[in-house]
Amino acid sequence: MLPFPSYYGFGNCSSRDGFPSTMEMMEGGGSRSSMAEAKVIAACKSHSEAERRRRQRINGHLATLRTLLPNTTKTDKASLLAEVVQHVKELKKLAAGVASHDGDGYNSNSNRSREWAFPGETDELTLGYCDAESKMIKASLCCDDRPDLLSDLTKALRSARGRIRKAEMATVGGRTKSVLVIQRRNEGSSTGGDEDLEMLRRALKAVLDKPILPASGRMLPGNKRPRLFSPAHRH
Repeated sequence: MLPFPSYYGFGNCSSRDGFPSTMEMMEGGGSRSSMAEAKVIAACKSHSEAERRRRQRINGHLATLRTLLPNTTKTDKASLLAEVVQHVKELKKLAAGVASHDGDGYNSNSNRSREWAFPGETDELTLGYCDAESKMIKASLCCDDRPDLLSDLTKALRSARGRIRKAEMATVGGRTKSVLVIQRRNEGSSTGGDEDLEMLRRALKAVLDKPILPASGRMLPGNKRPRLFSPAHRH
């Protein structure tokens, strides 16, 4: 009887002709499959992370819109956006009304009779008399909004011995404008007008120049120069 050659372990050895063995072919195919699967997983993770960031941006914008609305109780996105659109329409009507008539308290012949009611990007303080008869002083202050602004204005006017007869404030995008009609301390005096105006100017300028602490979450105003105006008063 002729002996037969043993083929045990044939699959673990390379052929004599230099072709890869069966095990090598199986290992190579498994490696390519693992790489493709890893690429798919990485793409899914990247897409998921991008979607998460997109939702965070949208939620951040919606939170900002909620802070801009005066009294909002809406929680869903559609109702909130509808309320924002309505509020913008009301602001446009208000702006058109302000631009169509004289500024409150000023003579119609005054150069400052038409005054924009919304805050600008530049810190600004203006002082002047409303008219020659009442001797009321109108002060306009434009600066960065901060939590202690109202208390600072109250203290400043108290130190200048002025009494607020009317106050209007508008805040947009972190900037605020305060328009105050102030009664003079010596309304019947003929020499106290200049003193009162200068005292108010110094007190309000201190409020305008007050630095904003980093704890309040806003940067110190280092690139803005205050603009001060004191129009010539009339007796």
